[in-house]
Amino acid sequence: MKTKNKTQTGWRYGFAVILIVAGLLTLYYNLGNKFLGFSSVGTWLIYVGLIMLTIITLQLISNKKRIVDERMQFIASKAGKVTFLAIILISFIVMIADGIKPITVPYSYFMSYFVCGIILVYVISYKILLRYS
Repeated sequence: MKTKNKTQTGWRYGFAVILIVAGLLTLYYNLGNKFLGFSSVGTWLIYVGLIMLTIITLQLISNKKRIVDERMQFIASKAGKVTFLAIILISFIVMIADGIKPITVPYSYFMSYFVCGIILVYVISYKILLRYS
């Protein structure tokens, strides 16, 4: 590993550990409750810190060189445009549906479904554009 990557990895691990420690402290002092679908802010911070540690470790284990050419950048750009249009369209449909019948899903669940849907739209559009270009 290069020196720049070592220091960057150190900062990333450090930030993840800080999130976990902050979560433990907020749980210990009983601060915050009902945050983004979690029982408290502390459990959310611990969850995000553990996810960060997992992702950082997986990125270190699978350190592959990826060849990115202009075609891949073009496809990614097109997939981003399709995703942006899908966000606008889905948001418009949700506003109309909410006007007809109020949405009773908690905001945290709604946003998590929305973000998962955005990621799914991007991946599907990327794969389709990759196949047909």
